[in-house]
Amino acid sequence: MLIGGATVTAPSDRLVRRIRRDFGRGIDDEVIRRLTALAPDDSSERFQAALVLGAAGKLNRFEQQLRRLEKDWRVMLAVGGLADVDWSDRLDAELPAGPADPGASDGRVLPGSITPARSGRRDASAPRRTMSRRRVGPG
Repeated sequence: MLIGGATVTAPSDRLVRRIRRDFGRGIDDEVIRRLTALAPDDSSERFQAALVLGAAGKLNRFEQQLRRLEKDWRVMLAVGGLADVDWSDRLDAELPAGPADPGASDGRVLPGSITPARSGRRDASAPRRTMSRRRVGPG
């Protein structure tokens, strides 16, 4: 994609699903924005996924991965688990393809498919980030 004369590579759909699963609301959008802003040489799905996988859902670790990319991309790939010869298989295992959506052309959305717009609810498979209080007393 070309924006303002610069090449921009947005993360793949399967990587976006992983980002939304691993990172908290608001942080996930920032991670996607920063991945999209990477230089063309650094914007392959392998590099983007290594940044995300090495971060393990933490923004400070994502920023460390970005610094590693600037210093030595090989270290960044190793931390993200995508440095070995089987990196393609590992990438497919970490980022499974989403369900096909044959109804996309008529506007229907299949259960479990990712929609472009964010809804007010998180994916049910995503980890909960809230604490619940234990009730004390007669109930």
